[in-house]
Amino acid sequence: MNKYIIVGVPCLIAIAAISVYLFGNTESVQYKTEKVDRGTITKYVTATGTINPVRTVIIGSQVTGLIAKLYADYNSEVKTGQIVAQIDPVPFEHQVKKAEATLATAIASLEKAKVTSKNNRRNYHRSRKLFAKKVVSIEDLDSARTAYETGLAEVKLAEAQILQARASLEIAKTDLKHTVIVSPLNGIVISRNVDVGQTVVSSFQTPILFNIAEDLVHMQVNTNVDEADIGMVKIGQDAKFTVDAFPEDFFEGKVSEIRMAPIIFQNVVTYDTIINVDNSSLKLKPGMTANTSILVAKSEHVLRIPNAALRYTPSEVLKTEADKKILIDRKLARKTISHFWVLDSGKLKHVDLKLGIGDDSFTEILEGDVKEGQEVVVSETVPLTAGQGKQKVPWGRARY
Repeated sequence: MNKYIIVGVPCLIAIAAISVYLFGNTESVQYKTEKVDRGTITKYVTATGTINPVRTVIIGSQVTGLIAKLYADYNSEVKTGQIVAQIDPVPFEHQVKKAEATLATAIASLEKAKVTSKNNRRNYHRSRKLFAKKVVSIEDLDSARTAYETGLAEVKLAEAQILQARASLEIAKTDLKHTVIVSPLNGIVISRNVDVGQTVVSSFQTPILFNIAEDLVHMQVNTNVDEADIGMVKIGQDAKFTVDAFPEDFFEGKVSEIRMAPIIFQNVVTYDTIINVDNSSLKLKPGMTANTSILVAKSEHVLRIPNAALRYTPSEVLKTEADKKILIDRKLARKTISHFWVLDSGKLKHVDLKLGIGDDSFTEILEGDVKEGQEVVVSETVPLTAGQGKQKVPWGRARY
């Protein structure tokens, strides 16, 4: 009997120790809090865009021909009316000479028609007098009248041919003039698409010779703003952006235009928003990608709450079906009415808030039973089984 007592007592002690270690080594839930404070909240709409000159002109050719000379190249500064390219004019000079010869032929034909018409008119009047004296027949009179009227028509035809020949001559002269390509504005050549000796064909589409930017000091950013954010963007709002070439520099601009035409790509709808930028430093170059942030709202010295407090839901609340709606409200983005939790005498207390704008860290408090400096719960740490330590649960999903 003593043998069993000696063996059994240590076993009972060991079982009791294990039970205490496994089930009795619990601690109360610990909460992490942050303070409600006052500060500035800025709300931005982000978008990706492309830097472009405010005005870019595509210079093309209205005629088909061989590029004989180029007077401008990449990065060349050009003035209004300056010659930038020359198409071989020889074929067009021949066309002008041909049109001039056609015009001269038409003028000669008119003179001939007038002479013939005068002669037919005399014959007709002579036939009328002879017919009155019954010397010629009615058939001869009709033939003379027909010849006279035909001569008048031939004069009109010759006059029309002169007009047509003159028009052809003007067209030929215009084509000859178009062999000289000039710049329509003061600017900088940002691209050249042809070389000397290349033939450009002007048929259904005008061939592009140069792209000329009017001014690289004043640039614009064409951004694609998502349809969910476009309602917050207004003309005149401040914007800032960065480019990969200068990641440490922030460039500033203002929204100048919101274009109505939607851009639809893979069922995503965006709107082209124009931001004017001062490029006096000439760091920005056409085609650069700009990571843009448009300031759509700003509140200074307002009561604000950490966003983590609005996302937190105690683990005890999650256990009840009646309070699951609170968790659903947490997951909905930027509700006007939201909830948060404070510690009142060591116990959790639920408070409703009416929220304003928010940024990545804080949200503005418009109405609610909360004061500056008040501690709000942002997460909790719940005990786990022995040997597993503690787990931080921002949403209250405790493990037991």
